[in-house]
Amino acid sequence: MTAIACLKVFVGDELRFADNDTMAGLVAKVAGAYLETTWLWPRRYGLVAPFSFVLADPRATQLDARELQALSRDLQFKLFGDKGEGDIALLMFEGDQTDVMRFAGIHGEQLKALLDGHDDGSLVGRVCRITPTEISSIVPENGPVHGTPPMEELLDLDDPPPAPPRTGYRGVFHTQRDMFLGSLATWRASGAPSIYGFDAPRFEYDDPAHDALNLTCVRRALAKMDAGVLFLPISFSNIVKPSARAELLPQLETLPRAARGRLAAAVYDTPRAPSFSALSQVKRFLDPFFGRLDLRVTDPAFQIDDLPLDLASSVTLTLPAVSDKARLAAINRFMRDAAAYRRKRVWQGIIDVRTRRELNHCLDQGVPFVTGAAVTELLEEPVGVTHLPSLNLPLHDWSTQTGEVAMAFDVA
Repeated sequence: MTAIACLKVFVGDELRFADNDTMAGLVAKVAGAYLETTWLWPRRYGLVAPFSFVLADPRATQLDARELQALSRDLQFKLFGDKGEGDIALLMFEGDQTDVMRFAGIHGEQLKALLDGHDDGSLVGRVCRITPTEISSIVPENGPVHGTPPMEELLDLDDPPPAPPRTGYRGVFHTQRDMFLGSLATWRASGAPSIYGFDAPRFEYDDPAHDALNLTCVRRALAKMDAGVLFLPISFSNIVKPSARAELLPQLETLPRAARGRLAAAVYDTPRAPSFSALSQVKRFLDPFFGRLDLRVTDPAFQIDDLPLDLASSVTLTLPAVSDKARLAAINRFMRDAAAYRRKRVWQGIIDVRTRRELNHCLDQGVPFVTGAAVTELLEEPVGVTHLPSLNLPLHDWSTQTGEVAMAFDVA
């Protein structure tokens, strides 16, 4: 069982939130930097709301509140100094995944009622209060603050085996309807954990063998999905090379024909100005197996005016691995041609959206579809059709255990 908890950060003795965005940003920055260096794989963490983090540890059944006291001290010093005004307090709520996520969103009178034991009983869990100088159990009153196993025993555990090579999934989010319409399959090299890191660099899957392995894993995923579209990465250069096509074709022929309408080919490394003959070859090769064709490009000035009508349903820009300013500029350049894309009846999307700032910029620019680490963590199972307000992104799945990842990967 994976231990899951929500950690809320408060300022002041009365357990109230700081009331400005600047403080929320500082808390996110300081706490995020601390967790990044201490809450290491196979543990997982994420900021799910202002002042609220979710923590998960697949090696434990209860988290140890004592281990988080160092975070409260770090926050106290970084935000207020040795003698600064203000006090930091952390509340750790531990329960099942549903209650943990609900706790992340409560505040005010509802939170006070829970802590005073006067709530309606809909949230069931353990609550610990952590300050730089004291740790106590609030619910149950005077209960244990140690974990199971205790933090001392966790330090002695052997390092877990590296995550195996496998297909993970990033949810594809429709910004205009606040919903996931499906998932993008993403090949991960050995040792790449679920939550850390951004989408795999191109060299991790720009190979016919990786494309074929993605297809193998996706066949299993289709059987588990009731609804939603699966986007499968396939290299543009692999399709136009006869030898690579010959290697891919047997895998494509095993895809269930009944699922064609739910499958989209995400053709990555599409050139800025592909020739008509190359695009026609791509269309002919993939059309029997996929109901949608998504051209994934790296140049925001893709020549949309030269794209034949009804050849592709969407064009998705992979953001470049450059400075934040240049990445935002690439979004602007890509969306400058939005009218041309509409004339061609082609949707626009952005992939590898890494930060909340980039996600907000995509929303402001009217990007219809987005995916990346700011939208979902790398999931072990694909997302189906799911409604979720964009304010609640990224989507996490905190319940996956390390062993489950290894057992789920089998290409035989």
